[in-house]
Amino acid sequence: MKPDRNIFALLLGALRLPGAGAFAAPQLATRVLALERGPHSAYLVRLFAARNVALTAGLLLSAPPARRLWWQTGVACDALDVAAGLLALREGKATSSALVDVGAAGLATALGLAGLLADRSAAR
Repeated sequence: MKPDRNIFALLLGALRLPGAGAFAAPQLATRVLALERGPHSAYLVRLFAARNVALTAGLLLSAPPARRLWWQTGVACDALDVAAGLLALREGKATSSALVDVGAAGLATALGLAGLLADRSAAR
């Protein structure tokens, strides 16, 4: 039995939901992410949140031909997030924090790849 291709989009949306919520509450996100408090950190958190909103909305609202591009874009962003987390770990970020970052980004990458493959299979 093949998994419903929409399940991957819904799971990915649920994973990105806290990141999207950071747009409304950047101070909370800066505390959770152990960032310095201030307007610069709040701005960077909101940029990340806006990206999560755009990627999730595009994926959930797009039709199959365009959905493939949303899957690909999300996988690219999430894979770069994994790389950024690994670089941050190498540069001295606390191990527990970096592992959470890398783990979440890795899960998002895996869900994105699964969704992309499910969409490809459904198109055949």
